[in-house]
Amino acid sequence: MMDSMSSFDISSIVYRPLEKHEQQQALDVWYDIFQSNPGYHERYFSVHASPHYQEGDTLSAWHNDKLVSTVYIRRLRLRSSENNKEYLCGGIGNVATVAEYRRQGLSHHLLQMAIDKMEKSNEFDISMLGTERHSHYTDLGWEQVPEPTQIMIDWKVNTLSNTDAEWRLASDVLSQHSEILLKIYSNNPRIYQIDRSPSTLFKHWVKWEWHNDEAIVCLCEHEEAQGYVVIAKPNSERDVCVLEWRAPNVNLEQKILSLAAAEIRKRHGPTKTIVLFALPQYMTIDQLTEWAGPLQTHTNEDAMIRNIRLPIDVYEKIKSAYCDCRAVCWTGDYF
Repeated sequence: MMDSMSSFDISSIVYRPLEKHEQQQALDVWYDIFQSNPGYHERYFSVHASPHYQEGDTLSAWHNDKLVSTVYIRRLRLRSSENNKEYLCGGIGNVATVAEYRRQGLSHHLLQMAIDKMEKSNEFDISMLGTERHSHYTDLGWEQVPEPTQIMIDWKVNTLSNTDAEWRLASDVLSQHSEILLKIYSNNPRIYQIDRSPSTLFKHWVKWEWHNDEAIVCLCEHEEAQGYVVIAKPNSERDVCVLEWRAPNVNLEQKILSLAAAEIRKRHGPTKTIVLFALPQYMTIDQLTEWAGPLQTHTNEDAMIRNIRLPIDVYEKIKSAYCDCRAVCWTGDYF
């Protein structure tokens, strides 16, 4: 390892798109840096998990034929339920630099290459990422979109469901009913949402996140309508939360949220605060407070977006939707 970068000539770095035969080297770098579970990073190159991936979507920096830095662009379809338009979103991930090459501007250079690639392609409309290092990205045009998250509710007893519900491990439900979950998710969209089709995306990305959260799922029907609700970390009193849900109307949304709240109270006691990952789809904060009880909200500052080629008014509309939680960055869409 280099003591300082005094012996390192920055001009000797070669920046270029990663080639297919070099993918294993990228995987080795990612596993070494992020210490992820086995199988996690292979999804970025798999035709089943990442069917929209194109060679050149991983940008790389090399020193003496050694891969030392990467930036990955994941092609996400962002759909609008208002006009059924689809926007191609470049999800920025795997921004990784080998330890002894950090603080030399390598990832900054690769991020600029990613911007240039997206702008020149005439395909990408917008870009998203999640980070705690905001300044690293604001310099390149990404903006924070603070989202209301962790809606903590002192849930009223009279709106808790007393109906028995079947809760199953998310991995089991996704193995057997991924098409049903995808249909419910796709047919009842928020104003903007990441497209999870084909169902292989649901299996390889959503299933992974839910499995890591030891999540349980309840599929629910009400007056011939279908919905689902997911509880993450159901056995952890500290971390349990209602992670995701989808329903076609306010009545079923209230029903499934009530089922989830009742299940959490059943496991952790009658005074347990109920935490929702996001605001409901069909209720405002005031309506949620009136129905469920007093609440507090926290704000996630990690999400960032950048305009690529959208008209300013469309871009601002998307940004606003995420800021007020009409659109949500679900953990299942994490990239």
